[in-house]
Amino acid sequence: MRADDWMALQYMLDTGVNPDAVCPFEHFLYFDDERLAGFAALALQDAGYQTEAGASSRGDWVVVVYAYHRPDAAELERRIEFLESVAAAFGGEYDGWGVPVKR
Repeated sequence: MRADDWMALQYMLDTGVNPDAVCPFEHFLYFDDERLAGFAALALQDAGYQTEAGASSRGDWVVVVYAYHRPDAAELERRIEFLESVAAAFGGEYDGWGVPVKR
């Protein structure tokens, strides 16, 4: 996991997120090719993830991957490594994660 991933996770915990509660996470994968983004989304769906694919504001294609798990460093690292491997397998790149903001 990158240093900024560790810092973001620590920030979540420092701001009161329950470390034992399942939280929604959003992961972002980018692709230059719409077809490959679609194949990656299907592969991730086959692995049990919810996904949403479409054109990004950057001019390429994004696959948003929705995951639900505890805010645990080992769990997050395992998921990031898996998503990085899927992105790479379809010629894309993993570009980080976030959590939905509650309003």
